[in-house]
Amino acid sequence: MSFEHFQRPNPASRPAPAGAGLRRGTAVMFVCAACWFPAAEAAEPWTFEQAVSFALTNSPDARIAQQRIAAARAGIAQADAAVWPKLQFQSSYGWTDNPMLAFGAILNQRAFSPSLDFNDVPSTDNLNLRGVVTAPLYAGGQIRAGRTAARAGAQAAAWEAEAVRSTLGFEVARAFHTVLKTRAFIQATEAAVNGYEQNVNVARKRYQAGTLLRADLLDVEVRLAQSREDLVRARNAEALAERALRNLLGVETPGFAVANTVPEFLPPAAAASPAQRPELLALRQRELAAEAAVRGARGGYLPKLSAFGSLDYDRGWETGGDGGSYAAGALLQFDLWDGKLTRAKVSEARARLEEIQEEHRKWRLAIDLEVEQARLNLEEARARLAVTDTAISQAQESVELTRARFEQGLALATQLIDAETALTGARVRRAEAEADRRIAVAALRRALGLPQLEPR
Repeated sequence: MSFEHFQRPNPASRPAPAGAGLRRGTAVMFVCAACWFPAAEAAEPWTFEQAVSFALTNSPDARIAQQRIAAARAGIAQADAAVWPKLQFQSSYGWTDNPMLAFGAILNQRAFSPSLDFNDVPSTDNLNLRGVVTAPLYAGGQIRAGRTAARAGAQAAAWEAEAVRSTLGFEVARAFHTVLKTRAFIQATEAAVNGYEQNVNVARKRYQAGTLLRADLLDVEVRLAQSREDLVRARNAEALAERALRNLLGVETPGFAVANTVPEFLPPAAAASPAQRPELLALRQRELAAEAAVRGARGGYLPKLSAFGSLDYDRGWETGGDGGSYAAGALLQFDLWDGKLTRAKVSEARARLEEIQEEHRKWRLAIDLEVEQARLNLEEARARLAVTDTAISQAQESVELTRARFEQGLALATQLIDAETALTGARVRRAEAEADRRIAVAALRRALGLPQLEPR
C-alpha cells in the first residue's frame, strides 16, 4: 500500500466545521504526547556498577540477609533482658469455704473476729491485687554466657550478610558478562549470515553461468538457513540472559535493558589472602557463640540466687474488710538431681561446638580450592584469548582467499563452507574466552574476599 492512501483530504476542498481547529490542535497534542511518553519511559541501560550496587541493597537475598541481622540484634536485646529485674502485676478474685483459704483471706483483709468459729468458717470472697518484682543475683554464669552468645551470633549474622553480598556481587558479574557474551555470539552469527549471503549470491551467479552444480548451490543455501537459525537462537539466549540478570536484581519494572560497556578490573595481586572471607569470619563468631553455649550449659551445675519482693492488697465484700501486706527476701536454688538434664545439655553444646569447628576447617579447605581454581581459570582464559585472536585472523584470511577462489571456480563449495564454519567457530570461542576471563577475575576477587567494585 502506497503512502498516498494514508494522506488526508485537502482541507480547502470543503469548509472547516466549527471547532475543527481546536480538535486539530488537540489531536496534534495527543500525537506529540504519544511520541514523547515512550521516549520518556524508555529505560536507561543498566551499567555494571549500577547492577552490582542495586543488587547489594535491593535484591531479595540482600534484604533477607538484612532481616537476619535485625533478628540477631533482637536476640541481643532478649539476652540483655535477663539482667534486668522483672516487675509484674497480678490480680485475682475468688470465693471459697475451704477453712484454710477462707481463714487466710479473712486475716489478709484484717477482718478477724474473736467470735469466728474455726470449725465452721463461713464462705469468703477475696480480691487480690499484687505487684511482684524479681531480680537475678547469680545464675551460674548462664546469663553472661547467653549475652556473649547473642553478641557473637549478631556478629556472625552481619558477616553472613556480607557473604551474601559477596555472592550477589559475583553472580551479578557473571550474569552481566553472560549477557555480553550472548551479544558477542549474535555478532558472530550475524557476520556468518552476512558471509553466507554473499556466498549464496556468488553461488547463484556461478550456477546461472553453468559453472556450479545445483547440489553445491543447495549446500551453500542450507548453510545460510542454518546460520539464520543460529542467529535466532543467539538472540533468544540474549533475552534469557537479560531476564536472568533482571530476576537476580529483583527488578520488576518493565523496560529492563543492559548496557554494552563494562569496567575492566585488574585481578588481585598474588599476595592477596582469603583470610578475611566473610564466611570464615562468620564461622569464627559462630564458634565463639558455641563456646559461650558450653559455658552456659555448665552453669546448670552451679547454684542460682535471686531476690524478690511483693506488695499485696486484699478486699472482701462478705467481711467488708481490706488490708495490705508486703513480702521480700532472697531465693537460693541448687539442683541436686535433675535426671542428667544438665549433663545432656553440656554434651549437646560440646557437640555443636565441635561441629562448627569442623565446618570452619571444611570452609578453609574449600576456599583454598576455590582460590586455586579461580587462578587457574584466569590463566586458562588468558591463554585461550591469545590463541583465539590468532585463530580469528587466520580464519578471516582463509575465508577471503577461499571466497576469491570460489568466485573464480577454483574452490569447492565444501571448502568455502568449511572456511566460513571455522571463522564463525573462532569468533564464538573468542567471545567465550573473553567472557570467561572477566568471570574468572570476578571469581578470583570473590574467592579472596574482595568486592567486585573498586572502592572510590
